[in-house]
Amino acid sequence: MASSAIVRSPLAALAVAVLLSVACGGLPVPGQASGGAGLASLEDYAKCMRGHGIEDFPDPVPNSDGQGGSFQTSGGPGSDLNHDDPRFQAADRACQSLLPQPGVPQARQVAAEVKLAACMRAHGFPDFPDPDSSGGFDSSKFDPDSPQLQSAMRACERQTGFSGSIGAHPGPGN
Repeated sequence: MASSAIVRSPLAALAVAVLLSVACGGLPVPGQASGGAGLASLEDYAKCMRGHGIEDFPDPVPNSDGQGGSFQTSGGPGSDLNHDDPRFQAADRACQSLLPQPGVPQARQVAAEVKLAACMRAHGFPDFPDPDSSGGFDSSKFDPDSPQLQSAMRACERQTGFSGSIGAHPGPGN
């Protein structure tokens, strides 16, 4: 029986303002890739896997939004892509450090989110928070359904060039 895997980039719904939803699954290694640095990390991981004897390991497929990518792998008995094969598992352990760490935003992502937060404060939301260490925002500080917030978010996306998803989560005790 074939096994298959996908490593997805951090995915958050920007349903006007922000909602958090991070997806990661498939490969027996954690990893979320976002932005160009994330895709480069996935490419390095693929090269490492091939260098450790998994010759059929594919290059990552870039996401349609250009943010990160995924691996499409499957392999049955006898395939070097069989995730249950000790050789695959050993290569994975050797290469795992090349993957972006889950839940740890990349520096470029954090810088863009800080810039977006500053713009939101300048556009009438003085309590709009900076991103926290996970790259998310404390949504207890704003109403994501507010038309004013939605308008400011669109303006700030244009002004800052921010594109992508940002995560929001309830604040402590919410």
